Amino acid sequence: MVIDDTNKLFAKLEKLGEEKVRLKLAQGVFAPQKKIKIVNYWLDLKEKEKTKKLDTKERVMNLQSAHIWSEIEKDYDITKRMFGKKINFVSDQFKRQIIFRDIEHAYVLATNGLSKPAVILAGAVIEEILRLYLEHKKIETKQNTFNSYIRLCEANGLLKDAIQRLTDSVRYFRNLVHLSKEKSKRETISKATAIGAVSSIFTIANDF
Repeated sequence: MVIDDTNKLFAKLEKLGEEKVRLKLAQGVFAPQKKIKIVNYWLDLKEKEKTKKLDTKERVMNLQSAHIWSEIEKDYDITKRMFGKKINFVSDQFKRQIIFRDIEHAYVLATNGLSKPAVILAGAVIEEILRLYLEHKKIETKQNTFNSYIRLCEANGLLKDAIQRLTDSVRYFRNLVHLSKEKSKRETISKATAIGAVSSIFTIANDF
């Protein structure tokens, strides 16, 4: 009889949904104390289910990330660990994870022929890395633009000439994010250019 009552209560809670159950619990709707304990037990089960789903999702994402970096190593001869050491001036762990994530996304976009978003994202990664590098070097940036970061690096001898030209090229194509600037097929970004933009992330990092 007790089991049947519990099952009926669980069915009722499922129908209400977790949010409404928590609200009614706070309002004192569930009584007596025995019923409140069962409701709290049900809520604990729901929390465990959510945690399990998140853990599974995280494991899948980690596997995908590892596979992408394995492909990056084949194409660009650099591992995630090696790149991480190159940008050791980025101490904020959240920012480091965002950089790693965006590189992965830019690589996947580029290799799948989605050239424009790949270049835009690769350019954004380079821009942020340059900003953080200048910040690390305690060089004041009056204008927070890609172009100003390049010029400040150049003025302070932080990047070699070849790297500067490469960065300029990425900046030019990244500016095509504005549809009005893409006026002809000549300005349409090719897959080779997109792959080159991703490569420039690692080329520039090698100069830090």
